[in-house]
Amino acid sequence: MSTVALQNLWETILGYNLSTANKRWLAEHLIAQVEAETKEQVEPYTMEEIDAMIDESEADFAAGRFYSMDEARQHRQAHMSQLLNS
Repeated sequence: MSTVALQNLWETILGYNLSTANKRWLAEHLIAQVEAETKEQVEPYTMEEIDAMIDESEADFAAGRFYSMDEARQHRQAHMSQLLNS
C-alpha cells in the first residue's frame, strides 16, 4: 500500500470519531495481527544448520542413497500430480 493510500486510510479512521476505547481495541487487534504474521515468517538457516545438512547429504551420497536424474524427475512429477489432484 502506498504512503498516500495509508494516509487516506488513517484520515478515514480518524473521520469515524472513535472513542478512546474503540481506538485501543483497533490498535490491539492490529498489533495482534502483526505479531501473528511475524511468527509465521520463516527464519533463515544458520551456518551450522547448513553445514549439518551438507554433511548429511554427503554421507547419503557416499552410502549410495541418491536418485538418478530420471528417478528424481519421476519423483517430482508424481509429487506435482498429487498436489494438483488434491
